[in-house]
Amino acid sequence: MRKSSKLYLVLLILAVLSLAVVDYVTLPAWNFQSFGFWFLLALYVALFAFLLGNLLGLRRAGLLGAGAAILLVLVALGASATSWLVWPGNAARYYAQLAVTEEEGQAFSKDFPDGLSSAARAESIILPRTDKQLSIATAQGKVGTYGARFHLDSDIFTSIAIRRDGETKLVRVSPLEYSGFLVALTGGSKGTAGYIEVDQIGEQGRLVPVEGGMVYTPGAVFSHKLDRLLRFRYRSYLFGAKSFEIDDSGKPWWVVPVLRNSVGLFGGPTARGIVLVNPSSGHSEFYAPGAEPSWVDRVYPTEVVITQANNRLRLGNGWINATIGQKKDVFQLSDSYNYVVSEGKDGPHAWLVSGVTSPSESDQTLVGFMTINLKTGEARRYALSGITEMRAMEIAQNDERVRAQALQATWPILVDVDGEPAYYLFLKNSVQRQRFVYVDLSSGQKVAMGETIEAAKSDFARMQGSRTVAPEDQKTAAGTVLRVKDSPEDKSVLFILAGEPGFLYSASSELSNGIRFMAPGDKVRLSYRETTSMGGKRFVLSLENDTIGK
Repeated sequence: MRKSSKLYLVLLILAVLSLAVVDYVTLPAWNFQSFGFWFLLALYVALFAFLLGNLLGLRRAGLLGAGAAILLVLVALGASATSWLVWPGNAARYYAQLAVTEEEGQAFSKDFPDGLSSAARAESIILPRTDKQLSIATAQGKVGTYGARFHLDSDIFTSIAIRRDGETKLVRVSPLEYSGFLVALTGGSKGTAGYIEVDQIGEQGRLVPVEGGMVYTPGAVFSHKLDRLLRFRYRSYLFGAKSFEIDDSGKPWWVVPVLRNSVGLFGGPTARGIVLVNPSSGHSEFYAPGAEPSWVDRVYPTEVVITQANNRLRLGNGWINATIGQKKDVFQLSDSYNYVVSEGKDGPHAWLVSGVTSPSESDQTLVGFMTINLKTGEARRYALSGITEMRAMEIAQNDERVRAQALQATWPILVDVDGEPAYYLFLKNSVQRQRFVYVDLSSGQKVAMGETIEAAKSDFARMQGSRTVAPEDQKTAAGTVLRVKDSPEDKSVLFILAGEPGFLYSASSELSNGIRFMAPGDKVRLSYRETTSMGGKRFVLSLENDTIGK
């Protein structure tokens, strides 16, 4: 054998070995729906064609390799055309990916009743008292003595609902990750200590040790690396962004979405199921949609459903209308979104919630709201109009009561307050939350604030009480004032009547002097309205103080 032939034979063997190394490091999916797989295939076909051609003594081995690679790339590019929006019928396919139920605005109150509703209601929204940024600050203080070896994986800090002690709890959970490569190398078989949990209602954080350690994590090395474990067990699967969840007993799991492209070869990704991985043992199992355990919150990845929702909102009249045409009935989701958890008869559900607006950046109004169930994929669009979430944040931040503090607003959550849609958010600095806020959706003119959700809700309900109320919704009462207390925060007076200790009356101090100077023992006659969300609290519409006059 000629010396040059021996060289090419050695290089061919090294190329085969390098293929195994590259596969081990880059972890490609062996799937023709992955463009990365086509690229790697073209690279190695070119390399092998070149080496084999030279080994066989072909004069133009280089051209052979380059031609083979170019041919594969051209095939991939040609196949990708079937995924393009301009391909005949693709606009309709993208549009149909997400089935959306069109709902009237009034249905929102029924589907997503407020989180402070009475216990008699079958469902309610669970509203967080903190956000991801503040939860991270809380969680970092709980790493404790593990700080030299592990750190909080703030990129994976999943908001989930769990059932604990017969109640639904809203928490954020994040796995501990290795502080560096050497720590992962030396401690790989033992794993990290556990995970951090932050209660989104009580705002307390705690480190939860995991028996057996969290061995399989994204930051682990070699066979303990989570991505490598998944890839070598599921060679052809296309994976979405993983999340970290715990079941109702507190046991941790990796929830990894499995995707497939449904429009052409590379377009229209949609969920085909999930893989659950036990981070301690490495045991994994695939579940089709609907077959997953009941505690799983997220089957449909956020980035996938947002893309599907935007396609649904844009492409109803075809791609020409959406891109270069008149753009009739072309809408999109707002610039961001939030998550809410609804507590229903069949347990909690996590929903992505975002406004629907026009593509024009100058447009500060909404034409609706969309909610998408991240477990079932169910999507609803509500015909609710009003100000955008961004506008609500600006209104809250620029309110004269807090303007000087330069506070930052969280992304709002749309809620129902006694039949009126309103944004719920809170204002914070870099350290802690400062005020809870409700802003009415329709105009942004009602801005209620309080140091607690209850105080903010009461302020908003008082503002609702100041509006014109139908006679059939008004009730009357008379009696002797037993106790009275000023509430400077919302410029109201709180009082109870003798013989009615279970009812608290709230009256705006601006209604009359009879309210401003009310004292125990005064005889009063009044009209009021009640709200379902503030059980036991009555909002005064008019009052006559017979002791001192109106």
